[in-house]
Amino acid sequence: MEQKFDTEVIRLITLFENLTDAPVKDCVINNDTIYFIVEEGKVGMAIGKNGSKVKNAENLIKKNIKIIEFSNDPIVFVKKMIPQVADVKIRNENKKAVVELKVEKKYRALVIGRDGKNLKLYEKILRRNHDIDNLIIR
Repeated sequence: MEQKFDTEVIRLITLFENLTDAPVKDCVINNDTIYFIVEEGKVGMAIGKNGSKVKNAENLIKKNIKIIEFSNDPIVFVKKMIPQVADVKIRNENKKAVVELKVEKKYRALVIGRDGKNLKLYEKILRRNHDIDNLIIR
């Protein structure tokens, strides 16, 4: 669960925290979108009234911003990160933690993304925050 931040990520976290007053646990940059993982119960603070704080941050950073609420429980964290998930199971396989997601057929393409882009992003976030090695969709 080791997180290493480069100078750009540290700068973005500091800017976002100063603009929103919401404490950030992690930040992942994915092309034109920045994912901020904020502490539990602080999502409303990060978004602001009518989305004003997050809109202001998007205008300054000039990238889309997605906010994910952190949870110490990996099952709760996955459900907050991917709302389309119907069921989450965590199992150990060859000393590696594997998360198995049950997603309705109509949401499967949305969760996986083009060329598995979203799935890779979710795996990266889970690896950084909960030592999850693999993500499987059923």
